[in-house]
Amino acid sequence: MTLVEVLVASIILALAAMATFGVLAAATRNAQRAQATQIALDKAQEEIEKLHTLPYSKLALTGLLAHAGSPRNPNYRYREADMKFALQRDPLGHYVEIVRNGGPLRGNGLITGGVVTPGPITFEEGDVSGELYRYVVWRNDEQCPESEIPSEDFCPGHQDYKQIIVAVKLDAPVSQKSEGNYVEVQSKVMNPETVAQRSTQGTDVGNGGTGEGGEQEEEEREKEEEEDSTGKYGTGKAITGQQFFLSDTPCSATGTTNREEIAGDHLLHNTLGTCASGPQTGQSRPGAPDALVFGAPPDPAPADELNPLLYDYSSDSYLEPTPDTDKGVQILHDDSAGCNYVPKSSVHPEAKVHRWVSDPMPRAFKMSGTVTLEFYSRTLNEASYPGTVCAFLFIRREVGASESIMATDVMLENKETGKRFWTYSSQGNESWPRTEWTKLRLTMNIAGAPKTIEPTERLGVALSVDAGTTPADAIPIMYDHPNYPTRLEVDTTTPFEGN
Repeated sequence: MTLVEVLVASIILALAAMATFGVLAAATRNAQRAQATQIALDKAQEEIEKLHTLPYSKLALTGLLAHAGSPRNPNYRYREADMKFALQRDPLGHYVEIVRNGGPLRGNGLITGGVVTPGPITFEEGDVSGELYRYVVWRNDEQCPESEIPSEDFCPGHQDYKQIIVAVKLDAPVSQKSEGNYVEVQSKVMNPETVAQRSTQGTDVGNGGTGEGGEQEEEEREKEEEEDSTGKYGTGKAITGQQFFLSDTPCSATGTTNREEIAGDHLLHNTLGTCASGPQTGQSRPGAPDALVFGAPPDPAPADELNPLLYDYSSDSYLEPTPDTDKGVQILHDDSAGCNYVPKSSVHPEAKVHRWVSDPMPRAFKMSGTVTLEFYSRTLNEASYPGTVCAFLFIRREVGASESIMATDVMLENKETGKRFWTYSSQGNESWPRTEWTKLRLTMNIAGAPKTIEPTERLGVALSVDAGTTPADAIPIMYDHPNYPTRLEVDTTTPFEGN
């Protein structure tokens, strides 16, 4: 009887164990699927943000798509007969025209200059791999009706704005026999010229819009049209964003800076002089600030995560940590606590403030009052330490000629604090981002807005590190890389063409 009881108990335990392990296996598979799906969504959102950094005119596919026979492939929604893509996934519907090089542009010429590779682009993150599919389509803005008067029609046809769709199809695990599905993220991209030319605030009509606005508004409109007869710039009341990307190219004294290709590690640029100072390194002679440019960093190989490589923009011996793994630029903290636009230290001041300036404005540029700095940072050697980055906004006015140019920087004031800087800090004693380059966002509201940067003046931004709340020697900043496009987004009613 004892043997029978033991046998029965063993059978019961085995059945219970099988049920338990079955539940655990199912839970593990579900957790793995959820993790993979989250990675796919993160990858799609990251790709959307990268595409948003491109100028509006460059948001077009570089090649044609091919229809796929499986509904689990995003290209299944592409219709080759008329080159349209279905925004509605199930059931297929709402077909819209693909934006592509060689396609029609408002019935006047063909689209050129697109840089978006449609894919599929393979990727791998840990044990999760898959393919990226990218689409750009035309959309019609129903809130911007077409006018019977061509001169007043800012929304002709259906090409009012663009929509980006990024789909991520994960590779199916070996244990999964069926084909995996895909996730997607969509985002609208407004045409900055159209947005600035008409108001989006209720019935308020922009100066370049189609409504009737009284004598004063008409006089202002005529004056602005007289000042800018090219018709290339927005002159309305609606607010949009103008992007300026932080580059690793010293600004040009001629007024037109061409981004230079980064070929390798190099010594720190001394940015404490004027554009007329030319590129300089070391602390003996102040050099040209690096440039704020309109275009996002180019990506020569979207499918290759290692092209372009990450480089060290401050390879000076005194800036090399152990081990030598730093990339981007190291910004050392000053000798005293606080945010210092002009370094107080006489020892390597060029490493304690880094400055960027735009080319002179081609026309009056109106800042509506909010500027967002989006930058990428991490600690050195993945060490754990808190940190504070100080950000300065300024308008640079220059007088003189050739190398005798003198610059005066008019510092913009923080609306909340009344100080002439803004700060981004890790919370309390928590560490600055450690294990990977992390995107950080700092919103800067300007006192006394709106502010106008006059023609020939430059917009500038500078970064330093507060020694009082940063116990480590430095904080690295990465920029001028397609995966890490550090930038300023300036709210404005007068965006420049193509941005």
